Amino acid sequence: MSAREIQLKLELKKVQQLYSKMQADQQALQKQLKELKTQPGNLSDVVEQVLPSVVSIYVMDWDTEEEISSGSGFFVSPDIIVTNYHVIEDIADQDYFYEEDEIEQVLVETHDGKLRLAEVVFTGNAEEDLALLLISDFTFDPNTGEQVDSPQEYPPLELSFDVKVGDRVIAVGNPLGQFASTVTQGIVSAIREPEEYEEGDDDEDDVGEVKVLQTDAAINPGNSGGPLINMAGQVVGVNTWGWEDADNINLAIASEALDDFLAGFEETFEDNSQN
Repeated sequence: MSAREIQLKLELKKVQQLYSKMQADQQALQKQLKELKTQPGNLSDVVEQVLPSVVSIYVMDWDTEEEISSGSGFFVSPDIIVTNYHVIEDIADQDYFYEEDEIEQVLVETHDGKLRLAEVVFTGNAEEDLALLLISDFTFDPNTGEQVDSPQEYPPLELSFDVKVGDRVIAVGNPLGQFASTVTQGIVSAIREPEEYEEGDDDEDDVGEVKVLQTDAAINPGNSGGPLINMAGQVVGVNTWGWEDADNINLAIASEALDDFLAGFEETFEDNSQN
């Protein structure tokens, strides 16, 4: 879909609905942080440290202005967000680098309470389950529904490859209203290398190409695509999914796989820039 075919201005009513939902999200988050402060350790400090880099993502049908899907993401550079591919799969192709005239856009809620557009720029395959978004310099005015020029850079999160079984971790995602739990804690219960998977195992086919971390920190639709962080506030994985038929089995794509994905994006970007 070209830029000309996308309706960049939402109806005022829809903008106000989204901002109202965002306010409810912030209230839910503040309640969670208050509860975390009563627990031993520095969980609330770690969460507050990373929250400015975490976003909510809304995939829209631009013709009907209806929400198709939603999830989380986080900044890996001041204007690039990583999320799960499955969050945006309804609008974006697999294994694709989007040129300037090929635009698929989503709405992004940033931690500072702003609603922005972001473009899909790079996707992986279903097994990688990663995608990159480029955030815009415009916010939606809740009073008029118009886009307002508001350049902003957001702090990227640092990746860490130093993770082992037993490490404490926190799954973080911006709250999405209807989901009660978006900040969850647990430990890394297993580290699963791609070569460990057996071909033909249907339960594992979807994660067989990348290294994943298994954790008992609950991963739900509110924090899918958000960061799995260690107690230093560093990203050790990208929250992906939990298995409904198994207790305390939740998966995150290891930060090494994300690092390789980002390197692939940089290489593809440079190749296309030279052509």
